[in-house]
Amino acid sequence: MKTNVTLIAAPTAPQPGGYVQKAYADRTLPNIKQAELNVEPAGKGWKITLSWACPAPVKSIARETDKFLDGCALLVPMTPDAQWITMGEPGKAVEGILWKADRERPWHMHAEGLGTMKRNEAPKDWNVAGAWNNGHWQVVFDLPEWPLLSQQKQLAFAIWHGADQDRGGLKSISPGWLPAA
Repeated sequence: MKTNVTLIAAPTAPQPGGYVQKAYADRTLPNIKQAELNVEPAGKGWKITLSWACPAPVKSIARETDKFLDGCALLVPMTPDAQWITMGEPGKAVEGILWKADRERPWHMHAEGLGTMKRNEAPKDWNVAGAWNNGHWQVVFDLPEWPLLSQQKQLAFAIWHGADQDRGGLKSISPGWLPAA
């Protein structure tokens, strides 16, 4: 199922710690305005392609503390009523997969609210390939099995545009859970 998604800016008001709330209070528009999401069942798993316009990619930040990477993530609710915008809440977690432009292997994520994200290496058979070409990123998630997505049949996503200093809670996000089938 291929769909164009109009993105929103992740709200800064609920961000933990206080700094982002104050320093970025006026950040109400997404840096990435539109993305194309294609979700295809593949056997017991999924092939998910996320693509978006990106005129200035940031693929590496080695030894540069004032730069931020491009990246994207897919989230799936662990319970039907888990919130995507807060990355879950206690007892209503989300699970996800995180791709960063400078890594060959993706991260597996788990969160129960803002500021609680834990990441570990993704399962060995989860593969993600990102390619930048002619001003666009295309990231393909090849996931032979993702039982939670097969069960919940909905997902959300986030995109970080490093050239606009996106990082952590500063990102463009889907406007809610999207159907996966």
